[in-house]
Amino acid sequence: MAYLVKLSTLISRLCQFIGDISLVIIVLVTILDVGARYIFKLTGGEMGFTVKGSVEIVSYFMLFALLAAFAAFVERSQIIVDVFTQKMSKAIKGYMMGVFMMGFFLIGLVFTWGLYESALDAIEFGKVTQDLRISMMPIYVLSAVLSLLLAIRSLIESINIFKTGEFFDAEEAGA
Repeated sequence: MAYLVKLSTLISRLCQFIGDISLVIIVLVTILDVGARYIFKLTGGEMGFTVKGSVEIVSYFMLFALLAAFAAFVERSQIIVDVFTQKMSKAIKGYMMGVFMMGFFLIGLVFTWGLYESALDAIEFGKVTQDLRISMMPIYVLSAVLSLLLAIRSLIESINIFKTGEFFDAEEAGA
C-alpha cells in the first residue's frame, strides 16, 4: 500500500508541475499579447507585432492546467455539504468518498478513451488547430495522458480510502 501512496504522490507532483507550467505560459502569452496590442495602439499602427494564435494557446494550456489540477488534487475535489454529512460517522463519509473516487476513476477512463480516439482521428484526418495550423494529435495525447493520470490517482485514492478509512475531510480541515 505504501508503494501506491508514493506513486499517487509522485503523480500528484507531476500534475502540479504540468499545471504550474501551463499557468505560467498562459500568463506570459497574455502579457505579451496585451503588451503588443498596447504598443500597436500607442504607435498608431506603426509597430504591428502581434501574438499569432494567442487565444488558441491560452485555451489549450487552460485545458492542460485544468486536467492537471483535477488529477493533482482529486482527493480534495469532493464538496461535502454539511447539511447532509454533519451527523454521519467518519466511516460512512469515508465509504462515500471511496465511491466518489471510483466515479472519478471511471470518468478518467472515459476521458482517456475519448481523447485517445480523437488523437487517432487527428492523425488519420490531419486535424489541425484553427489559427496556428499545428496538429491536434499532441494536444489530444497530452490531454489523454492527464486523464489517465486522473484515473490512476482516483483508483489509488479509492483503494487507500477503502483499506485505511482515511481521507481528506474538508469539514475537519476547516476549508
